[in-house]
Amino acid sequence: MLIGKFKYISIISGLLLVFTLGCKKELKLDDQTVAIVGKYSVAFKDYKSRYQEYLDATYQKDNLFLRLGVLRNMINEILLRNYDDNKEIFENPEFKKEINWAKKEMVLAYLKEEDIYSKIEVSDEQARKAFMRLNEKIAARHLYAPTEEEAYRLYNLLMKGASFDSLARVVFTDSTLKNNGGYLGYFTWGDMDPAFEDAAYGMKPGEISKPVKTAQGYSIIKVEDRKKAPILTETEYLKKKEQIIRILKISKKKEYERKYLKTVFDEQKLSFNDESLKQLLDLIKNGESSSKEISPTVLKREAAEYDGQKLSIGTVLKEIRQIPYYHRKRIDNLKKLKAAIKGLLINNTLLNIAEEKNYAQVPEVKRAIQNAENNLYLKYKRKEVLAKAQVPDSVLRVYYRKKIKKFNKPPLIDVREILVKDFQRALRLKKRLLDGEDFAALAKKYSLRQWSAQKGGEIGYSELDRFGNLKKILWDAPVGKIIGPVKIEDYYGLFRVEGKIESKPMTFEEAKEAVLEEYKGEFQTELMRDYLKKLRQKVPVKRNLNLVKKFIL
Repeated sequence: MLIGKFKYISIISGLLLVFTLGCKKELKLDDQTVAIVGKYSVAFKDYKSRYQEYLDATYQKDNLFLRLGVLRNMINEILLRNYDDNKEIFENPEFKKEINWAKKEMVLAYLKEEDIYSKIEVSDEQARKAFMRLNEKIAARHLYAPTEEEAYRLYNLLMKGASFDSLARVVFTDSTLKNNGGYLGYFTWGDMDPAFEDAAYGMKPGEISKPVKTAQGYSIIKVEDRKKAPILTETEYLKKKEQIIRILKISKKKEYERKYLKTVFDEQKLSFNDESLKQLLDLIKNGESSSKEISPTVLKREAAEYDGQKLSIGTVLKEIRQIPYYHRKRIDNLKKLKAAIKGLLINNTLLNIAEEKNYAQVPEVKRAIQNAENNLYLKYKRKEVLAKAQVPDSVLRVYYRKKIKKFNKPPLIDVREILVKDFQRALRLKKRLLDGEDFAALAKKYSLRQWSAQKGGEIGYSELDRFGNLKKILWDAPVGKIIGPVKIEDYYGLFRVEGKIESKPMTFEEAKEAVLEEYKGEFQTELMRDYLKKLRQKVPVKRNLNLVKKFIL
């Protein structure tokens, strides 16, 4: 039995619907049909299932507004899938990669449920200790996303200063969450999704979590308050015991997964060729065309070996290029590349086990794959609609004037650097600089970053954000002051600020592209609604509102 792993839904729309073609007989609204859209119908059982999962994902209570909203989303899906041009999406190589990746993820998820998580045990003593956590209530708000990519997009917007209030208006259909910034009120341990609770109980008021994977998708959580609840009784423990055990089993998943992986994958048998991996990393960063420009001899070089199996640069490169771009772009250093290769080897091992057990043909897995495919389609469709949406300049100018502070040219800073491996050498070089020796001459002789060393250590004017954790130190430093030594990864750096250019507003013409992107991001719901409105004008839609209003969950 799955613990909700395959409940992939979307707030905009989610499950792949089973529509009935009406070519051979006339479609009618009855107690089994909740809507008819052109030649397609929405079965009541599919609608009811979708609605329940929507409530589970958003932690909302049943009401008529939500019922109508979920039905509207299902109707919209039929319009988009069957009455619009989707050729570009279905022929998109990245879309195909994401579909194949999702299929593997669903099979692996089922294997883990069946072969690992079902073996987890919880003692009564462990359950009683966990029960004591019910003595504390937490108030929190959240933002929901159906995919990891969308969740991190929202998280990055929060980190850049966007508010829960503004983002909630975009991601939620429900009027309550839309208008209260995703506020959920107070809950105790056992009331919410286990992964959600595990994250929330580990946070302090005011903290914002990174995206948390739940049974329904991803949540970004902000804890607002924590307070003690009344003393709990044995009777309350017995009522909650089953739910507590289920939550504890979920909390033990990682531990059991590690133990299982040790039985099927021996990390001691994995080795890497670092020189080959450096070449491989360059090929990954340079994109699809780079392998055509490199000799076959290089592609045949050994990059890694596992249990006697040698993996060439070309073989690993081919595997990594099948990873969706969102994950692939994160492979930007040797450590991450090694982790990616290890992950691919483990996944292939597990997929072979799943194939032997024919897990891909399990009905539950097939449905999970359909759901994941539909979510991916909807993600790409939304991007396509927003990319093609036309917004008049007059509207953009008004938006630009209202948000002008957002459209500033970034501050620029010109910095010289000397990077060395040894802290004591950095100190000696700093003393020589303070004694009056020429920065450029010392940089040319000692700095390890060749491209800047050749220019006397000068990086040139760059956006301040490029300097990460150093940016405040550099910006606050007077021009000409020697800064450092500062530890940067495996190096020690000495820096001197050569010049600064303050941030200033861009003209509308300079900012137009950024204004358009910002506008589409803020008004994506309205733009999608306008697009769907045009589709609806071409297709007859009937709804069984009586059935929607009266059914009981």
